[in-house]
Amino acid sequence: MSELSQAHAAEEAIRAEMRRRPPVIGVVGVSGTGKSSTVNAMFRTDLPISHTTACTKDFWNVELAVQTSQGQRLLHVVDAPGLGEDVRADAAYLDMYRENLPACDVILWTLAARNRAIALDQQYLEQLAPFHDRIVFGVNQVDTIAPMNWERRVNLPSLEQESHLADILLDRKERLAGVLGVTRPVVGYSASRGYRLQELFTELIGACPPDRSWIFSAIKNFRHDDFAHRGRPR
Repeated sequence: MSELSQAHAAEEAIRAEMRRRPPVIGVVGVSGTGKSSTVNAMFRTDLPISHTTACTKDFWNVELAVQTSQGQRLLHVVDAPGLGEDVRADAAYLDMYRENLPACDVILWTLAARNRAIALDQQYLEQLAPFHDRIVFGVNQVDTIAPMNWERRVNLPSLEQESHLADILLDRKERLAGVLGVTRPVVGYSASRGYRLQELFTELIGACPPDRSWIFSAIKNFRHDDFAHRGRPR
């Protein structure tokens, strides 16, 4: 088989596998850390959000696509209900996590930058040990870090905030690694400001499992906002 024929066959295999099982990113974590807001900001979707009560009660499957010269590239993003909202719901939510997370190639676990207490995250992570090797941690809401003097004109943290953010990320990385037993990627970002969303997306693509890396390679050169929402979440 010629090199051209081999390349064509490889391309056909990628397209067939993407139709059968597109890359899947799960977005999970404790309630109130901005999971749905993150999905909306990264992929221009319209998941319901609330600043006062939990909105997501089930797993939402969001279908995304980007058109290329080789055809359509697909991506699924799964938005999970937040843990820790109500002790009466946690057991059922954790069962839902265990049922749905095996289908996720990569998992974004969101935390809030100003919340130093991550004991709940650590406890839930201990119960979700089979998924540790596919988790990327996103520390959201970095624009709210003290002294809350975000440089709006250039959409960047102030020097004081940047210094505090470095300390926060190092602290979270060390404490999460203490539970996981390994160091996983930790990215600080702001969904509301659109800050470092591309870095977060790139980190997620890079964290795909080895047996699925070939299919993730089909979308690794795209920006997160190249994808278009294909319809209502399911």
